[in-house]
Amino acid sequence: MKSLENNIAIFNIDVTKKGQYLYTDAQNVSAQIATTRQSTEIIRLIKDYIGTGKTILDIGAGDGTFTIELFKTVSPKLIVGFDPASQAIRAARKKIKSSFKGRIVFKILNIYDLTRYFKKGEFDVAVVRGVLHHLDDVQAAITQIGKVVDQVIVLEPNGYNPILKIIEKVSSYHQRHDEKSYWPPHLLQWFGRQGYSLVEQRFVCIVPYFCPSALARVLKCIEPFFERLPLIRRYYTGTNVFLVKK
Repeated sequence: MKSLENNIAIFNIDVTKKGQYLYTDAQNVSAQIATTRQSTEIIRLIKDYIGTGKTILDIGAGDGTFTIELFKTVSPKLIVGFDPASQAIRAARKKIKSSFKGRIVFKILNIYDLTRYFKKGEFDVAVVRGVLHHLDDVQAAITQIGKVVDQVIVLEPNGYNPILKIIEKVSSYHQRHDEKSYWPPHLLQWFGRQGYSLVEQRFVCIVPYFCPSALARVLKCIEPFFERLPLIRRYYTGTNVFLVKK
């Protein structure tokens, strides 16, 4: 078993103080706008390539907000969400309504030990949303994913974006949570080493999680324009989302 990242304790503190992660707080307008845009892409990929009524492994489920959202929108047969942050998983379990029980499960697990807990073919797809940029050993994590799931949807900060690189250096939130975006070709190369091939990749979203609400609304209005321009969307959107398959 590999040692766990130090930022897990920070995420647990966030949940202890707020009852949830800072970016899933409904009062945070910018984060709500940004995460809604990101969710749209994940849901679209599942509907277009995976289908409904499938089994989903939600890697890095956090406080369960997006796991529950997936359950409501793509109607999986089963969705298992896990995270090493124990306080986050406790918060996630509280969100399971009685009608969801048996189809949503939350576990406190380590990404580096997937093969200890899950078997190959147990899930139709894994969703890895905003996880890899928090890890100390991304390639080890991808190796574990490759031994369990043949289709993976990944959502990460866009490592092409120079503005994002600056934010990671100066933002106290990014520093505390040890956020470090990766060069997109490197991510694809690391998945390729485990036998995955790219199915689809998109660069979307220009609204930062933590910015003034008025600015977030303005950025949202011009976001479709940015996403339509090839070079602009590659280097000045904030999110890299892709599907790989064996």
